[in-house]
Amino acid sequence: MEIINREEIKLLLDQRGHGPCLSLYMPTQKGREKERENSIRFKNLMVQAEKQLETTTTNAADLKKILEPAKKLDDSYFWANQSDGFAFFISPYYNRYYRLPLEFNELSVVRDSFHIKPLFRLLASDGQFYVLALSQKDARLLRGTSMQVEEIDLSDIIKKFEDKFATELPEQFLQFHTMAPATGDVRAAIYFGHGGEIDSIQKEKLLKYFRFIDRELQDKLDQTIAPIVLACVDHISSSYREASKYPLLFEKGIRGNPENMSVQELHEKAWEIVRPYFQQKQEGAKARYLELAGTGKTANDIVDIVPASVHGRISELFVTVGVQQWGFYDPETEAVRFNDSPLAGSEDLIDLAAAETFLNSGNVYAVQEGQMPDESPVCAVYRW
Repeated sequence: MEIINREEIKLLLDQRGHGPCLSLYMPTQKGREKERENSIRFKNLMVQAEKQLETTTTNAADLKKILEPAKKLDDSYFWANQSDGFAFFISPYYNRYYRLPLEFNELSVVRDSFHIKPLFRLLASDGQFYVLALSQKDARLLRGTSMQVEEIDLSDIIKKFEDKFATELPEQFLQFHTMAPATGDVRAAIYFGHGGEIDSIQKEKLLKYFRFIDRELQDKLDQTIAPIVLACVDHISSSYREASKYPLLFEKGIRGNPENMSVQELHEKAWEIVRPYFQQKQEGAKARYLELAGTGKTANDIVDIVPASVHGRISELFVTVGVQQWGFYDPETEAVRFNDSPLAGSEDLIDLAAAETFLNSGNVYAVQEGQMPDESPVCAVYRW
């Protein structure tokens, strides 16, 4: 399973203007017995996509080049190894697919940028958080949302620590035995001492390591301030909290030895801790919309919302899952025109507003119809 985060969405949006971009979404089912059904569904959607692409290019060689990545997915093992939904993006110079824990409606869109609105369901109501699992033998970092989780390799950080401090530490403090996630490469691991008691010398060494890893983590997260939940026994937790200057280290953590917990268990326990934080953020945005409605600081008409998103005026945008409003936007005149179906050259105007809001550092919430602030399929709170 691949993970969707803000960086992945930025990569997709960076392809804008680099030739026709095909975005394909479909539901999938897990297991060998569903392989054929998944494969047939994909091929049928690709037939539709090819017809759409033919309207954007008359060059057979270019069309073949664009479609080549799709042919490489004709593999029974690949289609058996699926999650609940599949998203596929191809353009002349880029291709990417995601197997995601979210069921999508079938959709095939060709325009000059990728259609990314359905992906916001994986970010909008929950955002991104981290689990830092510390045990006597290892340090692990997990990145997740409510639906997804992946392990991030820390071997580079621990190796840097060893290079810098190995001469100051006893031999038993440093070990090399654990495996890096996904790659299988040997990575460094730190032993934090034994049992629940540590003396003053051990504690100072522990604090030195934790101060180092705290600084390195903030660099590794690229200055992104997302919640971190600690998973460790109490004496390690108190030492790390003493050393850490991370601004969003949650006070509540996962107690116990994380070596005895699977990635899935850590993810579930951490999500229960951070869920109120993210729900409060979305509910706060909804409350602001309702409070400001009628003051000129909100909008629920796509005609107003699209140009506002392009100019970076939107701080919060709510979009309804599974709803499209097809049409055209002229950036010179800021005129918005509608059509009933995705004609050649048209685009989903709600998707355009979501992409522009995201690129201008606004928050995009993709929610079910009953969770919208009002009856419109798209609502916005303005910055000014």
